[in-house]
Amino acid sequence: MSSSRRQFLRATGLLTAAATLPRWWGEAHAAGYTGHRSAVCVFLLGGNDSNNLIVPRLAAPHAQYLAARPNIGIKQADLLPINPVGTAAGSYGLHPSLTKLQALFEQEKAAVVCNVGPLVLPMRKTDYTSGAVPRPDNLYSHSDQQDAWASGIANPASVILPLSLIGKVTGWGGRTADKFNELLSKEVREKAYPEVTSFGGKSLFSLGASRQPMTVAANGTLGFRATGDVAFGVAQQEALGKVLALHNNVTLEASYGGTFSMARTFANSRTTARDVAWNLLPQATREAIDALFVLPTDGGGWSLPPQLYQVLRDIVAGATPAASGGLGLKRQMFSVGLGGFDTHTGQDTAQRSLFRQLDFALDAFYRALVLVQTAFGANAPQATLFTMSDFSRTLVENSDKGTDHGWGSHALVLGDRVLGRRLYGTFPNLDLSSNAVNNPDTVDSKGRWIPTLSVDQYAHSIVSWLGLSTTAERDYVFPNMKDYLAAATANGFPTAARQSKIAFMMADA
Repeated sequence: MSSSRRQFLRATGLLTAAATLPRWWGEAHAAGYTGHRSAVCVFLLGGNDSNNLIVPRLAAPHAQYLAARPNIGIKQADLLPINPVGTAAGSYGLHPSLTKLQALFEQEKAAVVCNVGPLVLPMRKTDYTSGAVPRPDNLYSHSDQQDAWASGIANPASVILPLSLIGKVTGWGGRTADKFNELLSKEVREKAYPEVTSFGGKSLFSLGASRQPMTVAANGTLGFRATGDVAFGVAQQEALGKVLALHNNVTLEASYGGTFSMARTFANSRTTARDVAWNLLPQATREAIDALFVLPTDGGGWSLPPQLYQVLRDIVAGATPAASGGLGLKRQMFSVGLGGFDTHTGQDTAQRSLFRQLDFALDAFYRALVLVQTAFGANAPQATLFTMSDFSRTLVENSDKGTDHGWGSHALVLGDRVLGRRLYGTFPNLDLSSNAVNNPDTVDSKGRWIPTLSVDQYAHSIVSWLGLSTTAERDYVFPNMKDYLAAATANGFPTAARQSKIAFMMADA
């Protein structure tokens, strides 16, 4: 640290506060990359119509696409061409609002995972129509399918859970946190900084059996509302301390008091570390990052870019060593959300606006991360951003220029460790002629895709990249995975269905 920077931090009081951070903040560890890694979940709430996110541009499939949606379909000339590895040049295109994502895709920093969704077991159309293979619980329901994505459990009514999960409501992010916490020494587990921070999205994703997330406002604040009166603030904290100490030896009250006190410690320490770590970045870097997140003139109501800006601030704090005033964390997960995707009516206008916001936010986050990595140099923080949504929507439009609830969906993954400019999985057949009786990819004539990849496989790819690699860890975080893979093998499903991971993450050197 330069002497001028040290003098600045000491003058503001931040260096002194940073020196008092608990020692356990630097003890988190995981297999693989020895630097900091973060996974950022962007939940598109309401059911994003991914049939308009990526569209075939070749004549025959594009004609099938337009036949299903004559009013809201995107003309071939308006699609943003992309050139996925292994496909004919320009054979697919992105929604016209996704100009920045198009560039990131072509730069091999983004990829599309095709037709992924909740599955109990791998399923063919005949399995669906005969009922021979169980469907996800309450298929096509917003709340249930959001839960299926967030929990990684498509059949909560019948799944066989590990003993430690029985009777508990958990998500796959939270269960991952449980396992990372087990990597810590016994002495610091209970006092360890939360592995998941939630700014929005689906709260279930962040809940573990033994670990709970840090839940903060979308603007990044955590703690009591400031009044501007220093004396009042001191008195408030003193009074709170006295109240928490009054438990009259009642175990439950003492437990609540202890939990609240620990949460207050997290809040205060996080605030200090964020300020210290941010100010360790060169001023030019901070100004450039701030500029990336300046919203366009018509983006005043946008909620996703501010959430991702705060995630970036937390990543900087987490990746900065404790000795320098940061948190010294090795692994973190984040949850953010963007609503409005339940487009039963007026989808052409609504989705155009939502995709503009998504495009701006993902691009700003990625470019800001590159600036942070440059400033860090060695052991720079890595981050992978991935999308989830309730489901995709019917290929066939409805009478209100919208679409209805579907199933299999296309998801986005983005980051410097993503093996980009690729489509993973199988893009569905869009031929719905003759009521789609000859199309094996849809359950009905409206174009609801049977997923060919499961949420479990998608999520396990992220978790493995973070550092959980054993079969025991996998089966705890994804309790349905073992039976899924066994059924895929026994019933002759394609190779992709028989693998626990999708290969969109680069292997560590």
